Amino acid sequence: MWTVTIDSARILLCAHINDFVIACANQQVHDAFSTRLLDAFEGTYEGSTTLPQCEVMCDMDKGITYLSQTET
Repeated sequence: MWTVTIDSARILLCAHINDFVIACANQQVHDAFSTRLLDAFEGTYEGSTTLPQCEVMCDMDKGITYLSQTET
């Protein structure tokens, strides 16, 4: 999992084998980043997805990232 900030908008990029999940609160930044990524890797866009409210926790000492569903 990586993060990058573009135009004050933070992008969260998660990768697993050959799939990416990209999250960003700014739709224009998200779309521009996704387009550049797909062009670079000749990828395809499978569409957006809606996830439940989640919390990302990182244990930097162990090198582990946790994703857990939060209570609504």
